[in-house]
Parts: sequence; structure tokens; C-alpha cells
Amino acid sequence: ISACTRRDILAYSDFPEDRIDVVYQSCGTRFCRPVCPESLEEARRKYRLPTHYILNVGTVEARKNILLGIRALSQLPEELHLVVVGRQTSYQKQLDAAIKELGLAQRVHFLQGVPNALLPAIYRQAEAFVYPSRYEGFGIPIIEAIQSGLPVVAATGSCLEEAGGPDCLYVGPDDVDGNAAAILSAIEHRKEIVCKSQRYVKRFENQDVASQILEVYN
Repeated sequence: ISACTRRDILAYSDFPEDRIDVVYQSCGTRFCRPVCPESLEEARRKYRLPTHYILNVGTVEARKNILLGIRALSQLPEELHLVVVGRQTSYQKQLDAAIKELGLAQRVHFLQGVPNALLPAIYRQAEAFVYPSRYEGFGIPIIEAIQSGLPVVAATGSCLEEAGGPDCLYVGPDDVDGNAAAILSAIEHRKEIVCKSQRYVKRFENQDVASQILEVYN
């Protein structure tokens, strides 16, 4: 599913290198489409979205490492909020403790059960997308964010550079200062980053994965 996963197989097993092929996931293009004003307003009203926010989408679990985004938020301007969309796990207790310690209760918003129909409207109204996950097989939410017109700040160390391409910003998964600085830079240079990133992710859009898998078998 990625060159990163290929490297992991080689590092953690004795599977023959010449029998590993990489076939990337395909992604659709629904996040590329414009979102009507009615949907934007519905999402804003239903979820009480703040005026300015950075976004994270994914299960709220330790591997996803959104704690880094919360700590970075404490260094960002007060008008900037963090919206996290995804199913919660026991990791939520650690996040709640950090939010209380940092005094961010009014600036961090957790949304669960968001229907697919309204997710594009939440993406579209964000300032930037933060994805500090310690490990992924590929990273589809990064592509959804780029398709939605968001600059991306992601973590180094797994496959996220493959998914987002060279024009997204990447920092270490424990680098709070670097993450905060990268978010500010991403917002400032949003237009340039998004334009280049959208060209990059076209390589994943509507791929015929079945034919590629068939070619591997052949």
C-alpha cells in the first residue's frame, strides 16, 4: 500500500524483496467538488464550528497522536481553534487532561458521528489540516484535505510524505514548537501549498487498483 509499508515488511520479516510490489490506494474526487452554501451553513450551525479552526479527521487514538496538535494549539493565536472529527477511545482521557492543564477547553472541539454528507463542509471551512499520526499505512485524510483546499501539516516517520507529497509540511511527531510553527506557515502560504499539493495528489484519484493488482498476479 506504500513504500513505507514495503520497508517495514523488509525490516520486520525475511520475506523476499523481489516479491513485494507497491500498489497505492485509490481515492475518489468528491472532496474536490464545490460545497454549496447551504451545506456550509448547516455544518457550521449543527456543530457550532468556530470562525477560525485547524482540522483533524480520524479515530481519536494514541497512534494518531492528536495530543501534539493540542499542545501546539497552546502556542497559536487565541482566535484559532482545533476541531477533531472521529470516534473516541480511551485515549480521550489523556487529551482531556492536557486540554484542562493548558486551559484550552474553549478552543478544542470533538465531533463524533459526522455523516459523510457534511464532512466536506467541515473540511472546506478550516484554515489548515493537522495530521501528526505516528504511523499510517497510507493516509487518505491527507488527500481529502488537499482536495478540499487545505494546506497540510503532518508527521514524519511513516508514509505521510508519500500521500501528501513534497509541498506539505512535515515535523517530528513529538516536536510541539515545530508543529505550531508549521501550522502558522501553512496558513500564511496556503494558496501556494494547496496549488502544488493538488497537482501531486491527482496521481491517486480514481486509480484502477484492480488492474494493478491483476498485473501483480500476472
